[in-house]
Amino acid sequence: MRFDLVAFDVDGTLVQGPGDRTVWEVLNERFTGRADHNQERFALYRAGKLSYAEWVALDIGGWQSAGAKREDLIEAFNSLRLVDGTCEALAELKRAGLVLVVISGTLDLMLGTLLPDSPFDEVYTNHIGFDDQGAISHWRATPFDMEGKAQVLRAVALRRGIPLARSAFVGDSENDVWVARAAGFSVAFNPKSAALEEVASVTVRDADLRSILPHLLGTS
Repeated sequence: MRFDLVAFDVDGTLVQGPGDRTVWEVLNERFTGRADHNQERFALYRAGKLSYAEWVALDIGGWQSAGAKREDLIEAFNSLRLVDGTCEALAELKRAGLVLVVISGTLDLMLGTLLPDSPFDEVYTNHIGFDDQGAISHWRATPFDMEGKAQVLRAVALRRGIPLARSAFVGDSENDVWVARAAGFSVAFNPKSAALEEVASVTVRDADLRSILPHLLGTS
C-alpha cells in the first residue's frame, strides 16, 4: 500500500453541478437569482477585502433572507449528482483499509443528502443549522478551506500517527493548491485550476472517479 489516508475535496471532485457549478452557485441562483456571487466574493477574498467567514455569511444569509428552508435546499440539490464511480471508488479505498477524510468548502447538508451512507472517517465542511420549522437558524463556516485545508490534513495525519508522506489528496480547484502541496501525493482530478495542476503529483482527466484508484492503491 502506498498510502494510509486519502482526503477529498467535494464540489467538482465527488459531486458534479450543472455547468460545473458548485453547490454555492446552485443555491445562490436558486434563492437570490444570481450564480455569479461566487466569482465576485472569491475575488474580494483573494484581495483581502472579505474574510472566509464573511463570505459564507453573505451566501447563507442571502438564502436565509429569501426564506429558504431545509427542504428547499434539499430540493435544489436535485440538480447535483455524484461523479460516476464515486461510491465504488470510495468503497474500494475503504476495503483496502485507508482512512477517508473530506476537507472541503462544501455544505454538510449536501454531502449528507447525496452520500447518506457516508464512508468517511472524518468530515470537515461548512455547517448549516435549522430551527423546528426547517428555517435556517445558524451556520458555521469551516476554518478548513483555502489555506486551512493543509492545516487540517496535517492535524489528522499527526493525530492518527500517519506520516504526511503516506497521505494523499484528491481535488480539482484553486482552493486545493495548499493541501496538494502538503500531502505526500496529490491528484488533480479534472482540474479547473492551472495552479493546482502545476503542483499536483498527477493529473487525471476522466468521467469516472475510479480512474484515480491505480494511483492511490499502488497499481499504476
